[in-house]
Amino acid sequence: MNSYTLELPCGNDIRTRGRGTTWILLCGAIVALLMGLVALRLYSLNLEYQLADIQRQIVLREEEQSRLEKDLAGLLNPTRVYSYARSELGMKASSNIGLVKVAAVSTGAPVDQEENRAGSGVIRKALVWLADSVSKKASARQ
Repeated sequence: MNSYTLELPCGNDIRTRGRGTTWILLCGAIVALLMGLVALRLYSLNLEYQLADIQRQIVLREEEQSRLEKDLAGLLNPTRVYSYARSELGMKASSNIGLVKVAAVSTGAPVDQEENRAGSGVIRKALVWLADSVSKKASARQ
């Protein structure tokens, strides 16, 4: 008797051998990219909420600043200060107000005095500029 063997095709074909691994890696990469996109969207939403909160705080601070400026203007009103001094502190206007004049004493040469005045003028302007630049209104939007 002759025996015949039946040979079945085996999975040794090069084209079909690496397909399973490639598909798994491709699907894993797609899932990782989608998860990364979701994470970025969640992070951007968090930043939007923080920005909205900061803008709300800016509006509140600006309202508080305007209220405080109105209060300050009311407190610096000369009529209010005068009435407070009379009623609360018991102060009254004095009739014994005098003016004292003091004569300047000149000890140096006139040229030295002019140089000192010019130098003090420059220093004074610089100090005024510095005080103005420091005391400007600050805004969070600048």
